[in-house]
This record gives sequence, structure tokens and C-alpha cells, in this order.
Amino acid sequence: MSAHVHGQCMPWATGGFSPGAAEWPQMAIEPRAEVVIIVDPFGSGRFLVDELLLRGWPLVAVRSNSEAHDSLSSSFDPTPFERTLVHSGDVLGTARSLRECLKRPVAVIAGSEPGAELADSLAEVLSLRGNGSAMSRIRQDKYFMTARLRECGLAADFFQRRCGTVAEAANCALELGRGRQVVVKPCASSGTECVFKCRNAEAIADAAAAILGGHDAAGRRNDVVLVQEYVQGAEYIVDCVSLDGQHLVTGIWACQKSYIGGEFAYDRTTTMPFSSEEGSVQRMICEYVFQCLAALGVVTGASHSKVICSDTHGPCLIKMCPWMHRSVAPAVWAACAGREHAQAYLLADAVTEGGMMLSWKLEAIGMGSPAYELANYSIILDLQCHEDGILARSVEEVAGEWIRALSSFWMMKCDLEPGDRIYRSRDMLTSPGHIVLIGPDPAIVEQEAAIIREAERRGQMYVLSTSTSSKTPTPPACSDDEGTWGKCGLFLPMAGLCDPSPRMKALEAQVAGLLASPTASPELLPKACAEFVLDGLLE
Repeated sequence: MSAHVHGQCMPWATGGFSPGAAEWPQMAIEPRAEVVIIVDPFGSGRFLVDELLLRGWPLVAVRSNSEAHDSLSSSFDPTPFERTLVHSGDVLGTARSLRECLKRPVAVIAGSEPGAELADSLAEVLSLRGNGSAMSRIRQDKYFMTARLRECGLAADFFQRRCGTVAEAANCALELGRGRQVVVKPCASSGTECVFKCRNAEAIADAAAAILGGHDAAGRRNDVVLVQEYVQGAEYIVDCVSLDGQHLVTGIWACQKSYIGGEFAYDRTTTMPFSSEEGSVQRMICEYVFQCLAALGVVTGASHSKVICSDTHGPCLIKMCPWMHRSVAPAVWAACAGREHAQAYLLADAVTEGGMMLSWKLEAIGMGSPAYELANYSIILDLQCHEDGILARSVEEVAGEWIRALSSFWMMKCDLEPGDRIYRSRDMLTSPGHIVLIGPDPAIVEQEAAIIREAERRGQMYVLSTSTSSKTPTPPACSDDEGTWGKCGLFLPMAGLCDPSPRMKALEAQVAGLLASPTASPELLPKACAEFVLDGLLE
């Protein structure tokens, strides 16, 4: 295992990029009579947890359901929370339980994708700031989102269909005619999860069959599939924090994807400097995203929006996500721009402190100041394996030493161990992990990213075994079992199919101790499953 951010470390204190004393505001330390509610504080939501704890806020966690994929829910740590509730489907009942807490709720925030809709509803019932529930489904479903943007004149008139069967999806090829490429994906997918680029009816049918009946990383069943005309262009992510309908851009990223064996895989995400110059791509996509946020009813909270700039269609919103940027992005941005420019800092300011810092920044921007300035350049390099197989040696053992010796190395996450099955990278779930590079000189950072990518191509990072047996069984071509992703990515073995590793035995002992504890809460054990946190950065 080679994760280098352990436990609950603060996002601005990792990798050696610590702020000066002037950057640490004097936070209140007296006990507060109010509490902040975070719905599904998974993945990047842990950075918001850290920020709120630093400000002295008591926290309550709400689990929207117990079905979220392990890639999300395994990052949940109940320790910082005064209480953890599991939502049973009754919004009024959950709101009533929150009102019965000893402290009054002051804010409800979505910590990650699965909690967005419930956070909207709870904030509405509790009469707190939020985006409201009227457009929650539109914000979650790419088909309805695009339809809404078209109503507002913000989406190009490209082909899209919502299909409930494989035959319906395959028929889209006949509607489009020969030579037109499409993207087939779940209506509410995350990252490049189960996203396929298809050229003909047969490929569309295969992709639809792989998606329909399965479950996404948030635990939702894929009962329909979205077939959209492929829009080609440069892709960007715009991070924002909003308060009462005013939107502040907190970061802009450029995304690059690879096309590996018929499916997309993330290649890298890089930080972009801010520019308000007339005609700059940064100004164009920020103005466009602000319009989209208003059209989709985003009023208060964090968001990150994926935009493709096409020569034929102009800027096209691919997805707007009303929660913080995923994975390690908030920590990376804090290391490059400073903690006071990070989403977690500004989101906490907006929902708990009345938005004093956010309002000051908006006023400064209006007077000509940039939204942010970067002191460092970063690449989040998604690792890519080009073939399926069984790992003979860990990436840590094979390449860990020389990777850490790179001058821009900041952190690495790769949890695969010898004997684990590794897959050709298709999406973020089948990527072996990621490496973050940060430094003041973009040329050096790019050069060192190229060294890593070349080592992957030459087989100098993933040493595969000639044996056909592994600690994880071979996945079926497609399955509708929970946690089974077949061609779309991750396959989770059933318990008892292999002997536990020493690491797993230690974790099992830890869980046994938790179960035996007199303070163990049944609220933390939905479906009698104990949850525990592996050190490292998980999404």
C-alpha cells in the first residue's frame, strides 16, 4: 500500500505545503450551541469535515443510504461526529430526528454525490440555506439537466436519448445514421464510470447491456441508459462556491482523457491560472457556468461543473455536480493557491459564517482582482494499466522509490498488493490509483509526469504474474449483483473465497474490538455491517 496521506490530516498540511502563521485565522474555541449536518461525508467531503472542526463546529453525519459503493463509503470516519444517523427514506422523520438533537442545526451540506438530493430536501424542511428540492432530480440526471439547459438556451441541440432497453439504445444508431459517434453512459454516473464511446449499433448494444441493471458508485440502480452524440473538444472543470445566488469561481482545471480499448479513462487533471481577459477560455467558461448554475437552481453551496468547449457547439455543460470537487482535488488546490482559496474553506465560510470572506472576494473581483492566484502548478495523474492480469509485485515495491525521488512528488495512492487482480483502465474505478505532482515550475512537473506515463507503457510499474489464480476472482462479462461491475470496472469478491492477508486480519481485529466496545452505536452498523477506514485517500 502506498498512500501517503493518513488518517484525518488537514488538506493544507500534506506534502510539505504548510501555510504561514498569517494564513491561520483565529477560530472560535468556545463550545457552540449549533451543529452542522453533513450528508454522506465521503471522499472529498472529509476536507470539509476538517475545515469545520478547525472552526470549532460540532458535526452530525447523515448516511443517505447504506448502498453506496465501497469506493465512496470506505472513506467515512465516524470519529469527528457527535452523532451519525442513517436515513430510512422518510425525509420528515430524519428531519425530526435532527431537530431532536441537543444542538440546533445551522446548515445541511452534501458531503459527496450520494447525499446531494437528501441534503437539498433536509435543508428545505429545516428552513436552512440550500438549493431546494424542486430541481434536485434535474441536477442529478444528465438527460434532464441537458433538457433544462436547452429550455434556457444554454445547451447545443445535439442528439440524446434516454433508453430503458438494449434494443432502444441500439436503435439510436439508425436514427443518427452512419459515421456518427455516441457516448453511452448511466444518466447519473460519476467520473468516467461506465462511460463508453461507440461507433455502431453493436457497440451501443454492448455498452447498454453492461450498464443496465447494474449499480453506480452511489448505490443507484441503472434502470435507464443515456445515449448522447459525442461532443469533441477540450474539457475543463470549474469549481465554485455559491451563496444566495452569487457565484464565486474557486478553481479551474483542465482535464485530459485517454481512449483505451473502446472506453474512456482519465489521464490527468491540471490546475489552470485564472484570467478575466476578454476572449480567454477561462472567462468564457466561467460566465457560461454561472449561467448554468442559475438555470439549474444552484443557490448556495459548493459545485464543480464539467464543460467541453467544442469548435462547433461552443461551451457545453456535461455535468454539474452540486458538491465539492472529488478525490484529492480540494487538498491539491489548497497546496497550489492557499487554504483561503480552497473550496472547503469558502464553503464553510458561506454556510456557517455568513459568507464574509466570500463576499469580500466577490467585491475584490468586481474591482479587478483575480479570483485566485496559483503559487504552484499541479498534475493529478490517474494511473493507467494497459492490460488485465494478476499483480506479481506491488507498485510500491517496483517503482515507489524512484517515484518519490521526483522533485515534484506530493503524494501517491495505489492500494493494490501482490496477488490482486488488476484491470485495463476503463474509468476511475479501474485506475490503479493516482499520483499528485506539485511544483512551482510547470515544465518540470510535466516532464516528471511524462516519466511516470512512459514507465507504465514500458511495463515498469505493473509486474504481472503468469499464474491465472488471484486473491480476487475473475469477474463475469456483466452482472447485476451489487458491487459487481463486470466490463464497467470493479469486481468485489465474495467473503470467504480467499485467505485474508495480514493487513486484512489486522483490520478484522480492529472491527472486532469496535463491535465489543460498550460505546458502539447501532446507528453506525447498517445491515449489521461494520465500516472501517483504510489510511489513504479514497473516493
